[in-house]
Amino acid sequence: MNSLRSPTTPHPAHLGLALIAVALPMLLATSTSPVSTFFNQWLAAWGMGTWLLLAGSPGATPVAGFTRSGLARLGQPQRAAMWMLLGLGLLSLAQVLTPAPLGQRLVPLACLLLAAVLLATSALAAQAGDDRSLVEPLMWALLVAGGLSVLVGLVQVFVPRLADGLLIAWPTTPGRAIGNMRQPNQLSTLLMWACAAAIWLAVRRRWPLVLLGTLLAALVFGVVLTASRTGTVGVLLLALWGAIDRRLPGRVRLLMLAMLPLYALGWWGLELWSAHTGDTFYGDDQIRKTLHGDASSSRGKIWSNTLAMIAAHPWFGVGAGAFNFVWSMTPFPDRPVAFFDHSHNLPMQLAVESGLPLAVAVLGCAGWALWKGRRGLVCADLPAARGARTALFMLVVVSVHSLLEYPLWYVYFLLPTALLAGWYAGLAAGDGAAPASERPVAGHRAPPVLAAVGLAVIVGSLWALYQYWTVTVVFEPQMEWGARTSLEHRISRAQRSVLFGQHADYARVTMAEHPEQVIDQFERPLFHLLDTRLMTAYARALAARGDLERARHVAARLREFRNPAARAFFEPCDDPALEPRPFQCGPDPALPAAALWPAAAAAGSR
Repeated sequence: MNSLRSPTTPHPAHLGLALIAVALPMLLATSTSPVSTFFNQWLAAWGMGTWLLLAGSPGATPVAGFTRSGLARLGQPQRAAMWMLLGLGLLSLAQVLTPAPLGQRLVPLACLLLAAVLLATSALAAQAGDDRSLVEPLMWALLVAGGLSVLVGLVQVFVPRLADGLLIAWPTTPGRAIGNMRQPNQLSTLLMWACAAAIWLAVRRRWPLVLLGTLLAALVFGVVLTASRTGTVGVLLLALWGAIDRRLPGRVRLLMLAMLPLYALGWWGLELWSAHTGDTFYGDDQIRKTLHGDASSSRGKIWSNTLAMIAAHPWFGVGAGAFNFVWSMTPFPDRPVAFFDHSHNLPMQLAVESGLPLAVAVLGCAGWALWKGRRGLVCADLPAARGARTALFMLVVVSVHSLLEYPLWYVYFLLPTALLAGWYAGLAAGDGAAPASERPVAGHRAPPVLAAVGLAVIVGSLWALYQYWTVTVVFEPQMEWGARTSLEHRISRAQRSVLFGQHADYARVTMAEHPEQVIDQFERPLFHLLDTRLMTAYARALAARGDLERARHVAARLREFRNPAARAFFEPCDDPALEPRPFQCGPDPALPAAALWPAAAAAGSR
């Protein structure tokens, strides 16, 4: 490769907004209670809304493809993008067909709808051969985010005392890079995306091979710092891509293959460093856990529990957002001790919350879309084929991660994934699009609806930001503007929040001296995340209202978690002479989880 540049460059405004919407959310270290990643996710949504507003505004550099024929092609049944949009539509429908409070489903619903708009916009641009408005800015943003995240990881592993919580998140595990997203597996996925972005940009812009090699080596070493087994799979996939993709330049493929031994060398080097200095490298613990048969930590138990729940609710599931409540209230003596709000497997999560028919339909739409888009991988137009293969690799990386965790539940992963999916679908040669070299890049002005969607996202994001602030000051009163008000006032104000009021309800019911007096305020926090404090308060509220059977059931489920924080609650049970026996010491009635729905429990204890 030489240093000759491509004749086109991304528009500065699109590039700047991509950095704000994609890179900055993955780099932001600032956080407040009760949601540590709120600002990261909020910035991703707000940034994408601003990007759409720019793309649809008169006088701005337009996104190509918004022609009558382009929209018609997009909506035809044989189009990959149409099947992807159908799958997102089914997921959106599931968000409202649930017993969970509607207010708590509004944010997921809005994010799915925004993802659908981004997917369609990206597909239209790809159909029209426009990769400078969305795709190239996205790739630059991912590369910047990955490169800076490597620097963050270096500080977290080698000089953790420099982490300040503002620019660099405090490391939660010694000897392990977690990035500013505070999650090593998420960091490893970002770094693999950044590798793909570097390869695509290097080939497109004919960067020197040394530059690409340096970037890939730094990013792969960042994956080593995460000690992530998901990251290990990602590096293997990168090498596999280099081994089988003959449309890439030969020297680039050799570089990609070289990343696998470089990864092993980096791991070995960190082990030597740890042994020599006495500092910790978390990779040693990962190897020991894997060799002792704990390759997926407690995931095996949560998957087993999830399969049992699917068998009990095969047709309609437990409802979107209700997994944690139903799982926590279902007898599982072998349950993992952590309080999970997700099954850590995307197909299982769809099946357990929305039922097998809808899960099969959604996954079928996604699989069929990938199959319909396969022609883009082998089309005659070389840049388009390389783009489709890059997009497919990045989708495979996040899909593999989704089999072990839930990255797509985070806005800063969901929305870029939607852009990548649209890019892959739009590049498919079988979609009837002409080769990229024959398609106009300038495009046509996007319809006003695109700007309207962007404006709606911006307004909605600002509204959500205010609502979150009302909740934050309950837990961090120093964040309040002006004179500080009482805790009672802050809780009451935060409870009026449609989107985040469950956090204020949690504070109310867990702090109440007589939780039975606020039994009607348990619903939202119970459908958010049960923990020791909430389950203890709920059990006491039910017992005080005379509903001893349900109270014993909640206590029995809490005992299954074996949480040290519940020791005081169960301490009276250690005295066999104590009479009368406290309710938490009674037999387990093993009720169905539906009997513990807040509405059913409130009605049954009247």
